[in-house]
Amino acid sequence: MAESLKSVDKRRRSFLLANRNNSLSIETDIIPSRRKSVTKVSDNHLEHLILGDFELIHIVDCEEYVLCCKYSPTDDVFAVGLGNGTIKIYSKAGVLQYVLTDNDANARRYPVTCLKFYSNQTDLNGDNYKLLAATYTAGYVKVWHYSTQQCIFTFNEKERQPLALDFNCSYTRLYVAGSDCVINCYDFMTKTLIRKFQASESRELMDGHKNRIHAIRSHPTMETVFLTGGWDETIHYWDERAPHSQKHFSGPNICGDALDIVDERQTILTGSWRKNSTLQIWDFSSGKLIKDPFRSKATSMLYCTKFTPKDYILCAGNAKNEALIYHYSLLQIIGGITNLENAVYCADTGVTGRNMIVGSAKKIFIVNDNSLLR
Repeated sequence: MAESLKSVDKRRRSFLLANRNNSLSIETDIIPSRRKSVTKVSDNHLEHLILGDFELIHIVDCEEYVLCCKYSPTDDVFAVGLGNGTIKIYSKAGVLQYVLTDNDANARRYPVTCLKFYSNQTDLNGDNYKLLAATYTAGYVKVWHYSTQQCIFTFNEKERQPLALDFNCSYTRLYVAGSDCVINCYDFMTKTLIRKFQASESRELMDGHKNRIHAIRSHPTMETVFLTGGWDETIHYWDERAPHSQKHFSGPNICGDALDIVDERQTILTGSWRKNSTLQIWDFSSGKLIKDPFRSKATSMLYCTKFTPKDYILCAGNAKNEALIYHYSLLQIIGGITNLENAVYCADTGVTGRNMIVGSAKKIFIVNDNSLLR
């Protein structure tokens, strides 16, 4: 299985050999909280720090390496994608509910790379809220009905490694990006491939990706518009009505689920896996850089970033192996968990923003925000 894990991409080559981070320093610019940080020590080694008025509720042993995690749209469960091709569904408190696997996953125990729940607010069929889409480096995309543990459809992508996916805002399309720099667009109702998006053959135009795509994000209100980012340090704007990207801007080195759109502010969030200029905020319309708060003082190289409710940002990564919540406008830490023993490849917050799951090695850390700040 170690070989299959190494095949995901270069950013995870140290996946099975993650070293302890012995640095005890933490970011000091934290919004005041109602209680002191909690420290836990084992064998004279600082296991982790809880920052701000946050609380570690539970640690879930997933038994395999955690590569992606996602809360359901109702916050009652969360899904975890594992390095052996299995998906596990846990209750909000961390109790195992369902295990999603089939003959494909058992035959080729390759990693799950991305998870997205179906969450169409206009869909009156409540049973559809039990649907979960997932990408696998074995070369397929699966749609699960998780409460019955049944795979209801498999999209065959054997010619590449699918690495990221997202629904459009109306949940009529499923976009899948991967190792071949191409985005496949599926009609989610008919389960058919209807078009492909990629760079043209022109050497003079930058109208598509030139390297692996690790993140894709649909616009929250524009039904045909979505963004992508990856290893070629460009963010591309796509419109479903055109085969090539409409425009792009350069800068972010995206290596995970580290791309988001803040519709009410008309901005884009990016998280880069590098030592400087990790979290950046861009103007959606122009692609111009608005804020670069960690140009020279980043605490971690980021695999994950997203906007969370009520004006906050989640950032997670390695170096200090942490998942932190920042105030969007002030860009100050309000809390989180840091100094974990292994790198953090994924994290997510619930609908309210007060619940957070953090994936590190074979464990999920469930952290709650108990502050009065939001």
